[in-house]
Amino acid sequence: MSRQPTIIKVRRGINGFKYSACDKDGYFIRNFEKLSDVRRHWSLEIKWGQVVLIRELDKMPDVSKIEAAKAAVKSILMAYAKKRGR
Repeated sequence: MSRQPTIIKVRRGINGFKYSACDKDGYFIRNFEKLSDVRRHWSLEIKWGQVVLIRELDKMPDVSKIEAAKAAVKSILMAYAKKRGR
């Protein structure tokens, strides 16, 4: 049974970094300073054929999942703070 390799898209960085690694759908994973750092991070998986890097340096990462998670955590913490303030 042959497994499809994971696709990592390298896009323009956010928060002052030059590059961002994203999943196949373009959602943000992690920031990097150099392209060689991206390759080094997944070097074994690339060697084994489990990861394929694709450069999309003209695009920005999709951070909508991160923003949704931040909003959810904030609402949970606010509810907890109100409960404790009784």
